[in-house]
Amino acid sequence: MLLACAAPLWLPAPAAADPPFNPLQLAGRISADPACTRVQFLGPCWCGMVPCGYRLWMYVPVAFVETVRAPGDSLLALPLPGAPAAEAAGTVSSSHSGLDNTAEVHVWQLSDSAWMVSGQPPCLQCRPSEARVPAPPPSAVADSICGPAAAAVAAITANVTSSVGSVVPALAYASEADEVNWRTGCRDLLAIDSWLDGESATLGRWGVLYPRQMRDLGTPPVVYSAKTAFRALSIARDQLGTLPYPVDRVGRMQQAYPAVSTCFDIGEQPLPQAPGSVRPVQTSGDGRYGWFYWRPTTCCVDLNSLSQCAGSALR
Repeated sequence: MLLACAAPLWLPAPAAADPPFNPLQLAGRISADPACTRVQFLGPCWCGMVPCGYRLWMYVPVAFVETVRAPGDSLLALPLPGAPAAEAAGTVSSSHSGLDNTAEVHVWQLSDSAWMVSGQPPCLQCRPSEARVPAPPPSAVADSICGPAAAAVAAITANVTSSVGSVVPALAYASEADEVNWRTGCRDLLAIDSWLDGESATLGRWGVLYPRQMRDLGTPPVVYSAKTAFRALSIARDQLGTLPYPVDRVGRMQQAYPAVSTCFDIGEQPLPQAPGSVRPVQTSGDGRYGWFYWRPTTCCVDLNSLSQCAGSALR
């Protein structure tokens, strides 16, 4: 436990690689696999006394999370908060060794528009915005030791460049702006009683959620990255209040980089891998990973949209 909570040994940071895709290309990596959406028809929805559509229950992609090897690096060519101290210290995570993993992480909130251009039939989908639940206010309990939560939130939200109508994702968390806490897990260390919170303190076969920090020992890199992505989602939601979607094991994940995989449950192990999966996850050759986070929601699809979808399918 002491090793897991200690600060990593700093090595010179590798040079940042070129971003492999833009926001529109990112949207194209959202999986249309039925194993991701899991669409269910719940019955008619009513406009007064008249049925006017069908109520759907389904999963929708609400966030993209990337883990990278160096501060300021990103899979997307989008602005990140500056962190001179972090850049000087550097972050190194081997892309193949499972002995000692570290990473910087960024959580990007996806817009409705990104989902609409991803390739899903527009008549058979709910929208990410329909899965929103107000986030709790940021906690200031550990501000004096772990760095002010308000300062991290200000640095993160200053980079918001998106809206519901834009394909560009909006930044909800950047570890460079939460430097002390991300490197030590100190907010969790100061609230160690939360570790005893039963099911919510564990991530199935991935191990423990706490402390939510950059370091993890002995975990294969691809699993480490998925686990780290979930930790960052949890910080954004429960510590900073910058993510308007619940973060728990009801959600599901999908690899977006280096491969486009099918979706899987939080804590699932082994992850979908060849030859057991048609769309397996892959280990990254450059140490960078990208993941989509999916949430369930319900919505009403009107009858006109359903008839247009049926007509399109017949042509």
